[in-house]
Amino acid sequence: MRKLFLFLVAVPFLTGSLASMDIQNAGAQSIELKMAHFMSPMHVQHRKSFEPYAKKVEELTGGKVIIKLFPGGALGGPTQLPDTVKSGITDIAFIIPSYSTGRFLRISALDLPFVVNSAVHATQVIYDVYDKYFAEDFKDYKVLWLYSCGPGQIHSATKPIQKLEDLQGTKMRSPSAYMSKAFTLMGSNPVSMPISELTVSLQKGVIDGMLTPFSALADFRLFDLVKYITEVDFYVSPMAVVMNKEKFNSLPESARKALEEAGGKQWGLHAAKAYDEHDQDSVQEANKQGKIKIVKITGPELQKFKDRVKPMDAEWVKETSQKGVRAKEVLDAVRGSAERNK
Repeated sequence: MRKLFLFLVAVPFLTGSLASMDIQNAGAQSIELKMAHFMSPMHVQHRKSFEPYAKKVEELTGGKVIIKLFPGGALGGPTQLPDTVKSGITDIAFIIPSYSTGRFLRISALDLPFVVNSAVHATQVIYDVYDKYFAEDFKDYKVLWLYSCGPGQIHSATKPIQKLEDLQGTKMRSPSAYMSKAFTLMGSNPVSMPISELTVSLQKGVIDGMLTPFSALADFRLFDLVKYITEVDFYVSPMAVVMNKEKFNSLPESARKALEEAGGKQWGLHAAKAYDEHDQDSVQEANKQGKIKIVKITGPELQKFKDRVKPMDAEWVKETSQKGVRAKEVLDAVRGSAERNK
């Protein structure tokens, strides 16, 4: 009887001890998350945004959350990443909403011409209106941070673009459907292609130039191919780093807190600043080499560019309204925020 009593007393104790050991062991195990993007490991965002973010999360969790980076499209290309993160192929992904035409309807207002003048400016606008207007676009994801690349400029390999008329008949690489419309309105022939094909296309004369941020000069070593750049701050591309919603919700509270603390608006502005600084570094390198002539369009001539593409606002409002979005309200909020945050 005494043995039975001791056994009954010992079982709960042993069970509790084993359970405690399991919890401790589980707590000691690290959580590995996959983060995918399509750029080179040498790209400024990989070096100054993605790697530091992963390191920061690891530090905040005492090494218990490790983010493994998969660059170069290893887990999906530019148009695939919104789906690969949603399906769980990757846990976290860098995405460009404009590469998925018609999917991120509200934030596409920032794809229109002449809205903002820098990556930081764009990021301030994004966060200014996000909760009220853009959040619906990202309801299927956990957003870690939002931002933008630097403004697109007109690069030319064949002739200087000093006025609107100089674009007539040119073949220009377009980064999005919106910019293809803009080029058509300005009399140029848009050519859609991945940015990775720029070098070969310029070498073979497939295109006369392209619309891209200054940073493309350094990222794709175009200093010997581009001869003229027209600085007009034409467009930006909104960007986001998003996470699989179910995966995020399944993590321990400490891990979720670290992912949020390391990201958010402050990290979006950090990543945007890295883009702006990279643009300026590229300009300085171009000036140092002295092979590229950079012309800044201002005043009445710049207004001609703006007037030519102005119908795109009304067209965007009409098309987006037909999809159940309060498009005019969204666009007014975006342009209003851009004006306030200059």
